[in-house]
Amino acid sequence: MEHHKTDKAPPDLNELKEQIALEYGRSLLQLQQFELTLKATMPTLKVSGFSDELAGNIERDRQLLGGKTLGHLVSQWSQRTTFEDEQEIDDDTLNGRAYFRFSFGLENGEWMNEKLKQLVELRNELVHHFLSRFALNSEASCQEAICYLASAANIIKDNRDALHSLLINAEKAKSELFEFMNSHEGEHFLISGVLPGQPIDNWENTAIVQQLKFAEHSIAKDGWAQLNEAIRSIGQRWPDLSPKLYGCRSWREVIHRSQLFEVDKRLSPTGLMMWYRTRRA
Repeated sequence: MEHHKTDKAPPDLNELKEQIALEYGRSLLQLQQFELTLKATMPTLKVSGFSDELAGNIERDRQLLGGKTLGHLVSQWSQRTTFEDEQEIDDDTLNGRAYFRFSFGLENGEWMNEKLKQLVELRNELVHHFLSRFALNSEASCQEAICYLASAANIIKDNRDALHSLLINAEKAKSELFEFMNSHEGEHFLISGVLPGQPIDNWENTAIVQQLKFAEHSIAKDGWAQLNEAIRSIGQRWPDLSPKLYGCRSWREVIHRSQLFEVDKRLSPTGLMMWYRTRRA
C-alpha cells in the first residue's frame, strides 16, 4: 500500500486572527507597563523644594502624572532629563530655610527621547490605525499583521531595556547621594554648603554668607546691620551654623575672609560694636 505524503494544511483565518489578537494584546499591555514605569519613576528624576516639603511635592507630582497619557509622560521625560540653568531662589523666599534640588540629567540624552517618541508613535499606530492598515480578510493580510506585531514587540523590548538601564543608573546616583547626605561630610555640606577641609573658593554661595546677607536685609538700620544682633537672628533659624564649619574662629573672621562686606566699628555704652553691610559694587 502506498502512503502519500500530504502537505500540512495552512492555518485558517480564525487561527491567524487569534494569534494576532494575542500578540496585539501583549503589545498594548507591554506599552501600558512602560507607561506605569514612567509614572512611578519620573517624580523622583527631578525634585526641588524646601526640606520639609519634598515628600509632599513628590507625592503631588506622582498623583498628577498618574492621569497623564504616554505622550505627555514622554514630553515630561525630555524636560526633566535635560540639563538647564535653575532659577535662583531669592533670600526673601528662602527666609532662612534649606532648599534642595536634585535632577537626573542626561548628557546627549536625545537618543532616549527619540526612543520614547518612537513608542508614542507605535502606540498611536496600534490603537488608531492598525485595522485600517491590516484588513485581516486574507491570509496574506494576517501574515503581514503578524510580522508587524513581531517587529513592534522587538521595538518595545529594546526601548524597555534601554529605559531600565538608565533608571538603574538613576537609582544608583540617588542612593549614592542619600548615602553622602547621611554621612558626616554630607551633614557638614548640608549645613554649611562646603565640604569639610576643602578651601572655600566662592564665599558668595556659602550658607553663612547668605545668612549674613539675609540678616542684614531683615535688621539693617540706615543700611547697616549690627553683627551681634545678626548672629542672634541667624542662630534662631540655623542653630548649627557656625564659623568653625568654615575654618574660622569668629563671625568677624568670616566677614573679613569673605571680602564681601564693609565694616564699621562704633562705640556704644557697652563697648565697641561691629556693624556691617554688603560691599557695594
